[in-house]
Amino acid sequence: MSFFHRKSKADIALKYFHKPPGYYNCSQAIFKAFQEEYQISNDQIVELAKYGNGKAPEGYCGAYFAALELLKDKPALADEFTKRFQEKSDHLTCFDIRFNYSMSCKNLVRLAANLLHELDPVQKDTK
Repeated sequence: MSFFHRKSKADIALKYFHKPPGYYNCSQAIFKAFQEEYQISNDQIVELAKYGNGKAPEGYCGAYFAALELLKDKPALADEFTKRFQEKSDHLTCFDIRFNYSMSCKNLVRLAANLLHELDPVQKDTK
């Protein structure tokens, strides 16, 4: 890795997605990647274990759901996130995404992390 290379939020999320030590699901991986910026506790990440595998409310993709949770106090950003997420994934529910083979879970985690980082000004790197 280059001295100047900075890990993206997607890189961080994918580091935790289905890998030891936590074997986090998609929603947990998103929360873990943004833990510092949003001051997310480890207990909150553990709580999201129940939202993997299509079990997020309304059957949403867990990565999508987690990002919306982080944007819940920013409705305009949440709407833009939804629009962009759906443009890339074609669907918002885990079932529809899997049934239509529109995108892998790994790519959905990458997409959600990248979009969240891009849209939320809290995430912008300051130099």
